[in-house]
Amino acid sequence: MSDRQPVESDRETGRETELHLNTWLLPALVAILAIFYGWTGYRGWLVFLIGSGGAWLLAWLWVRSLERGLRIERNLHLAWATVGDSLHEQLRVINSSRFPAVWVEIMDFSATTVAPIRLVSDVSPRSTRTRHPSYLARQRGLYTLGPTRLRTGDPFGICTLTIRDPHSSTVLVTPPLLSLSQLRIVPGGWAGDQQRRRRIIERNISDAGIRDYLPGDNLRRIHWRASAHHDSLMVRHLEAAASGDWWLYVDLDASEQAGTGQDSTLELCIVLAASLAERGFRSRRRVGLTLAGPGFVRLEPRSGPAHRWQILRALSMAAAGDHALVDLLHVQRPPRTATLIVITPTVDSSWVASVRRRPGVDITTILIDPTEFGGAVGQGSVVSALTRNALPYTRVSRRLLIQAYPHLGQGETVHPARVEAGTRYLKRGGTNWRNLG
Repeated sequence: MSDRQPVESDRETGRETELHLNTWLLPALVAILAIFYGWTGYRGWLVFLIGSGGAWLLAWLWVRSLERGLRIERNLHLAWATVGDSLHEQLRVINSSRFPAVWVEIMDFSATTVAPIRLVSDVSPRSTRTRHPSYLARQRGLYTLGPTRLRTGDPFGICTLTIRDPHSSTVLVTPPLLSLSQLRIVPGGWAGDQQRRRRIIERNISDAGIRDYLPGDNLRRIHWRASAHHDSLMVRHLEAAASGDWWLYVDLDASEQAGTGQDSTLELCIVLAASLAERGFRSRRRVGLTLAGPGFVRLEPRSGPAHRWQILRALSMAAAGDHALVDLLHVQRPPRTATLIVITPTVDSSWVASVRRRPGVDITTILIDPTEFGGAVGQGSVVSALTRNALPYTRVSRRLLIQAYPHLGQGETVHPARVEAGTRYLKRGGTNWRNLG
């Protein structure tokens, strides 16, 4: 018997098993006793030979039985959670063999885990041992539970069996969500533009599909070709193409960020984007997302649970990148009558010129002051540029991030978050802005 047997793989389950002989002393002892007994014929050597060989054989049969009958099942009760939630898992070790597993070590070899586990237990023959480990989701991201390694052996410590189970489950931890009731998404446009905007909305009606004719429907909406195909009257189902859509532009440029980890402008950008997206969905708006971390992410405005999941997934896995905000704004221009929401900690005002010439598009900028996170330069030039171009803005503080992650404010005197907003007058000329406490 070799010190380490080749790894055996089960094609159906994908698991791998490996049998390891812990010491060469026992095989050497058996060989020496066999030589002594064959040379001298002394029965005492035979007794020792039978005892040592029998222990070796029993250990081998023991672990072989466990190899066939021992398996693990891991079930996670949630596919996604929010930062601060507890994740509960059911872990079952099943032993269908005739031999007990006197000790079983369970190791979690996840590439990224919420909290890696290591358990040691015993499992009786033809029985199941169940554990319920819990994890606290402390950080957003995509986490993997698994693969798992089981180690067990015989009671004599002669052989060790290793079982590697490749199965894994993933859980998406989304950013915490804030109500942001104090944050106004200021509509753009000067006085007198509302009639023009309503006419634009009326012109931007598009077919969203067809449906059966109902009494009272306008006859001009009958789709005659579809009616002939379905052998019944069908009408066009219409909706506004872009009216009320929210487009979130999230600035993740690494050169503009301040702070580290969760206590950073990057994290506050992501928390604000997730919270505003949720607020938009609750308001029955279609929400789109554009951000640039290591790569560009662009999600067209849509509604529904599937699209909400896509946005939360993108924000949960977002990281800093090397794309400037001005590049992000040129990826795709939103249609007229949409609301563009820019979330940025940048101190560079050059991007303002790319949004000021967008007639019909409502623009609101959410500014995150990097000096509250240790940055050396404030956003005075950005505020001045927005004011000169009569573009609405809102300034948020680090206190909002502490509301999302209370542990960041431990030991600090935390006051309720205050939002300062620039609001536009409906008449050209004069002072265009005032600060609201």
